[in-house]
Amino acid sequence: MPDELVRASDGLLARSVPAWSQEKLHYIDRYLNIFTTAMKDKWRLAYVDLFSGPGLCVVEDTSREILGSPLLAARQRYPFSELYLNDVDTRAMDALRQRLRGADAEIQLRALDCNEAASEARAVLEKPHTLGVALIDPTAFQIRFESIERMTRGLKVDLLITVMTGFIRRFMEDPGFIDRLDSFFGSTDWRSLIELREGGEQVTNRHLLDAYQERLRALGYIHVYDHVRITNSKSSTIYHLVFASKHERGAEFFQKISRVRFTGQTQMDLN
Repeated sequence: MPDELVRASDGLLARSVPAWSQEKLHYIDRYLNIFTTAMKDKWRLAYVDLFSGPGLCVVEDTSREILGSPLLAARQRYPFSELYLNDVDTRAMDALRQRLRGADAEIQLRALDCNEAASEARAVLEKPHTLGVALIDPTAFQIRFESIERMTRGLKVDLLITVMTGFIRRFMEDPGFIDRLDSFFGSTDWRSLIELREGGEQVTNRHLLDAYQERLRALGYIHVYDHVRITNSKSSTIYHLVFASKHERGAEFFQKISRVRFTGQTQMDLN
């Protein structure tokens, strides 16, 4: 489903986002900053964004404009060597192309299905002496787990993944979604949660996150954190931002940057 695009002050299309998206982008920006600053002289740094959008966001019911993930990546103080940016919406990519003119990096722009893009992005991440970050920010569960595996197996790539926990809990028993959730989790094991609910027990976000983390760990992602929970104005969970790294240094970075929320409040519980 295409994002809602609106006209921004620069005359180009932008993504209309709810207010809570600002917090997600806050964490993404902080991680990219600490990653590029600490690793700038040690590795060839690459950034992959499978749902990049047009690069600029307009907060719903306001005129506030904020940088989207691809522009955050492109404007880091210590730049990535290469950016692979993808969005299935060609209108978004046309706007992003114009906004990235003059960027100090090698940039590949694509308008592919996210799963096709994940396969293609591997060529960027497997170049010699590369350390990567991949942002996977779907609106539901479009990304197949096998695509993440194909993109990252054997490579040094940190992951930032939006897991739509609230959406999954709502639709997990809908027959029309079960096969898609099989693909999202990369296994049918998660279906035991349907049986749990049918037995009268409550299925929590923790159940869903544990099922997803188990799959990530099977790929070698031994450091996985999901304490960043994004909520709406009624404090209901919309999604979790899941971080995964194969190296303890990435874990240290994420724990450090996620202690301070977008509001400035310190978040103490990192378990």
